[in-house]
Amino acid sequence: MNLEEKVLLERTLKLSEENNLILQKMQRTARWAVLWGFIKVTIVVVPLMVGYFYLQPFIGQIMASFSGIKETLDLLK
Repeated sequence: MNLEEKVLLERTLKLSEENNLILQKMQRTARWAVLWGFIKVTIVVVPLMVGYFYLQPFIGQIMASFSGIKETLDLLK
């Protein structure tokens, strides 16, 4: 192996190591993005579900009241 080939191999090795570091950083960033996306969805969806299950009996009472009002209005026609 002559000097020129050795220099090219060393340069290729250096570039490969730099590329590997960049790819590792990109992979880490992608993992954090997935994690934060899951956390954001959880922050939005969980309170909505809890609110729905907590308010469901009250919503049923309100719907029963509205149906009673509707029946009364239908009788007045």
